[in-house]
Amino acid sequence: VNIKQHDRYSIAQAIEKVEAQNPKVIGLDIVFKDLKQPYLDSILKTTLHKYDNIVTSYFSEADSITKNNSYFVSETDIEGYINVNLSNQDAVIRDFVGVDPNDENAYSFATQVALTSEKFDNNHLTKLKERIPINYIGNQDTFLALDIDEVLESNEIPAMKDAIVLFGYLGTPTNNAFDIEDKHFTPLNPKFAGRSTPDMFGVLIHANIINMLTNNTFVKRVPKLAIYVLAFIISFFVIMQGIKLYKRSNLAYDILIKLGQLIFSILLLYLALLLLKINIYVFVTPILVLTLLGLEMINFYAYLADYLKKRFGWESYLLD
Repeated sequence: VNIKQHDRYSIAQAIEKVEAQNPKVIGLDIVFKDLKQPYLDSILKTTLHKYDNIVTSYFSEADSITKNNSYFVSETDIEGYINVNLSNQDAVIRDFVGVDPNDENAYSFATQVALTSEKFDNNHLTKLKERIPINYIGNQDTFLALDIDEVLESNEIPAMKDAIVLFGYLGTPTNNAFDIEDKHFTPLNPKFAGRSTPDMFGVLIHANIINMLTNNTFVKRVPKLAIYVLAFIISFFVIMQGIKLYKRSNLAYDILIKLGQLIFSILLLYLALLLLKINIYVFVTPILVLTLLGLEMINFYAYLADYLKKRFGWESYLLD
C-alpha cells in the first residue's frame, strides 16, 4: 500500500480497512518520529494498539536509533530495523542481515513480518545473523500494489485475506521514476554502468526479502575457502594450457590469448548466472582475476626465465 504523502488519519483509516480483510500481518515501513496534530496522533495511536498483528519499524544507524515517538509505543509492540544490511545503505543492496549479530533479540523488519505471518520457520534464525544474498524476484510489477486512496475507497479487497500487507512509500504518483525518496540501488537496476538513478523503493526491497523468507528460497553462498581453492585449480590448468600455446608459437599465443580470455570470462559469468537461477551464488571475482592475471603473466615469466638462464644457467622446466 503506497502511503504517498497522506496524513496519519488516512494511514490509520487505511490500516482499519486492511484489518477488516483479515490479513496475516501488516508491516509498517514508516517511522512516526515526531508528534504532529494531537487529535490525528491519538487516532493513529488507538489503531496501532488495537491489533496484535502489526509490525512497526525503526532505523538503526551507528550509535543512534530512530524509532516511533514513545506516544505511539506499547509494551506489546513488534518492531524491526529497516536498514536492510545494517551498513552501506547508499551502495547497491545485495545482502541483508536478518538478526543483529550484536543483539540477538533485534530482528530486521522483514524478519519480524515473516515471523508474525507464521510462514517462516524460526529454525532459520541462526543463519540470519550473517549477510545473506537477497533473492530478488522483481520490482513493483511483481507485487500487488495499491494506492492508499484505492484502499480507502474499496469496500472489500479479497486479495488481502490471509496475506502479508506492507505499508510504505512508492512515489508520488505511484512508481514515479523521478521520485527517489526512500529509493535504493539493487542488482535489478536496468542501467548497470555510468550514471543511473536508484531503482527500487525500500518497501519493495523488504517485500523481496519477505518473499524469500516465507518461501524458503534462500540463495546458497558457496564458501570463500571453496572459491579460492577452485580459483587456484582453474587458474593452474588454464595457465598451463597458455604456456603450452606459448611454447608452440609466440605469435599464436599473442593472437589467441585475448580471445581466450574473453571466452573464459563470458563462460564463467554465464555459469555463475545459471547457478544463481537455482539459488546458488558463486563469487567469481577471485577465479576471474587470478586466471586472467595469470595468463597475462606468462610473457613476464618467459622473460624472467630467459634472464635467469643467461645469468645463472637455470633451466625452465616449463619452457625449455
